[in-house]
Amino acid sequence: MTAPDPALPSRHSNRRLLALAAGGAILLLALLAALRLGMPAPLAASDSVDLQARRFVELALAFGKTDSKEVDSYFGPDALLPKEGQPAPTLDALQRDLAALAGEISAEPGPPSPRRTRLASRVVHLQALIESIRTPHALSFDEEAKRIYGIDPVPVDAAAMAQAKAALGRLLPGPGLLATRVDAFRARYVIPEAKREAVFSRALGECRRRTRAHWKLPATERLDVEWTSAAEAAWHRYRGGYHSVLQVNPQAVAFLGSALDIACHEGYPGHHAQFVMQDLAARPAGLPIEDRVVILRSPETMFREGAANYGVDLAFPPGERLAFERDVLFPLAGFRPAEAARFEQVRALIDALSPATAPILRDYRDGRLSADAAAAALQRDALVSSPQALLGFVDALGAYALGYTVARDWVAARVAREAGGGDRWPVLGRYVAAAGMPPLRSDKPKDLP
Repeated sequence: MTAPDPALPSRHSNRRLLALAAGGAILLLALLAALRLGMPAPLAASDSVDLQARRFVELALAFGKTDSKEVDSYFGPDALLPKEGQPAPTLDALQRDLAALAGEISAEPGPPSPRRTRLASRVVHLQALIESIRTPHALSFDEEAKRIYGIDPVPVDAAAMAQAKAALGRLLPGPGLLATRVDAFRARYVIPEAKREAVFSRALGECRRRTRAHWKLPATERLDVEWTSAAEAAWHRYRGGYHSVLQVNPQAVAFLGSALDIACHEGYPGHHAQFVMQDLAARPAGLPIEDRVVILRSPETMFREGAANYGVDLAFPPGERLAFERDVLFPLAGFRPAEAARFEQVRALIDALSPATAPILRDYRDGRLSADAAAAALQRDALVSSPQALLGFVDALGAYALGYTVARDWVAARVAREAGGGDRWPVLGRYVAAAGMPPLRSDKPKDLP
């Protein structure tokens, strides 16, 4: 999923049930007898966690019926989908069922397996999400970030923000507010509508080429792009089997810088490549059933958003991005290549200001800023051109907005620390294949480079 672009108003990323082989035919007969008699059946540890995982998926999909945006995608068996015509459950009922499932998981004898621990964590995070919906604003913005996503917001480097704004002022001199001058500059690089698909397709192809040079993606992986005004921006959905569909609204890639950002974020090394890497790492058994439902507001998806944004800069370091834009995208869009260097300087400085959005969104969500005051602050301090769209994103998804800034910076710092002076691609690849990393907490400075 893509967050609102600074240039345009947009909002925005089958494992079968394990055979009952541990006890052979005897266990199977015991299970059937128990079902008939209403008695509990003996289950091996692997069987019980798989049944608990299936129950979690059923509850997650039922949760998706309460609000279609909450389940980003599902590529598991149809048998776990809610029955057609079945009414959406109440949030209270979901919480009761999740609490029962959590108790069942914790009551399992013996030391927990990594899979059971991870499943228990997912149940807890889903409970926290539903509770935040049941009681809006009961959690502060920061508490929501911690309880639902396991992420700690960090203080903004005010000096760095001031330096970026000063540099922008020097690059874009003239009368009037800096935000007005930035908007006028962006308007000069809106891709003609007839050329947007060609520019995006070329950007996507280069993102793919660069990613495949570092990650061994299967030859059969495929990302189908659908152009539609029905999509609010750009929305990726993984279908399983190394196949994804990406819906793109032409307005989302109108600004030249957005075309490359979205191509990398949604495609390579972003969301499509992330799921392919995770699926590939799970072979030959395949992904466990709980990994086949993607809850939008979850720690795993928060990580993917941060990693996808970080992946843009990994695939295109500053000098290489400038060269590709100047030599390929500028001519293709009909812009003068001689302007590319200044364009890239301005774009990079605007991107450097994105962390300044976090405290403004926090104060808005927590009621310390009105919508008008927050919009003015976003324009003034972070040079956001469409602040109302960003505020609408926060109204709908709350602290999830931190995935594009705080989570991105945490992933970048973690990968850099682990890679040292070496190649960062394999490090990110390992985390992507695992669909996450340790909690995105920033309260341990020793974890940062």
